[in-house]
Amino acid sequence: MKKRILSVICLTLMGCMLFTACGNGSGNKSDGTGETTAAPKTTAAADTAQDTEAPNAESTEPPKAETTEPAGSASEKYVIGVSVADTSNNFYVNLREGLESAVRDSDELMMLDANFDASRQLDDIDDMIQQGVSVVLLDAVDSNAIKPAIEACKAAGIPVIAYNSPVDADIDTLICSDNYLAGQIIGEALAEAIDYKGQVAMLTFNQVEVCADRADGFYDVMTKYPEIEVVAQQECTPGTDTALPIAENMIQAYPQLVGMFAMNDASALGCVAAAESAGLIDQISIVGVDANADAQAAIAAGKMLASAGQYPDEMGKQAVELAYDLLAGKEVEAKIVLPVYLCDKSNAVAE
Repeated sequence: MKKRILSVICLTLMGCMLFTACGNGSGNKSDGTGETTAAPKTTAAADTAQDTEAPNAESTEPPKAETTEPAGSASEKYVIGVSVADTSNNFYVNLREGLESAVRDSDELMMLDANFDASRQLDDIDDMIQQGVSVVLLDAVDSNAIKPAIEACKAAGIPVIAYNSPVDADIDTLICSDNYLAGQIIGEALAEAIDYKGQVAMLTFNQVEVCADRADGFYDVMTKYPEIEVVAQQECTPGTDTALPIAENMIQAYPQLVGMFAMNDASALGCVAAAESAGLIDQISIVGVDANADAQAAIAAGKMLASAGQYPDEMGKQAVELAYDLLAGKEVEAKIVLPVYLCDKSNAVAE
């Protein structure tokens, strides 16, 4: 009897040992060599965590330069801040078309109008920084005064692209027209129209380098011809309404004027209005820069001589493309210069 009980006890103990061994085995896997390890379970858990975190990591960090995935992919959303000097200028209507054509559907374009107010532009860019824009594109109202805003962007890790006008600060890149050449080509057109002699006046805006470059190009052409005399130069905030009284005063002071230069078309149209009011529209040849629709209509009507045309839509498009390159960690050229062309009666389009 005792032997039978002892046998039962032994069988029971053996069964418990087998059950315990199976329980331990459910948390480990064999690697095929007879050894047992718990590592595969830990690795599987890590894989699951990585799958969960990867989309968030992609959405908060731009792809590196060597990646084949384009910046601004479906998992990214960028806000492109654009500071505009003055949206009343038709130049910026065409520029915006170029910007919008290049911005991806998943991203946002934030445009703020400085209305030719340097202090307002500084505030606008500060607002962009506070709202966490991904990149800032700016056309400076004042090439020197904009420096603190650019430094603030840099401190916040926000790339800065200057478009249209150079700035006196450390930026990532500049895209602009050849503004010195723009001044030269309208200068040559004017010189020919006035038979290389006579009195000429200039409306300038030298606090912005882009306008200063145009004026320099024009003035250098005038000085080539001994019988052309630049009798007046006056600073003028760009715009038709601001240029009109200045042009009126110039015409009154110099009734023998045969030519007028304005730093952009809006200002040139102010000169046109002043010349018409004085009854001297046929005497005074007027030139500007931009070749916008209103200027082309004035050229076609014979009220304005010529304008140096730009490609603002292309400038806007390329500025956004540069922004995406910077956000992707790519190197970009320090300066990109777009061509200009002469718009006169031979190619002006009247609306």
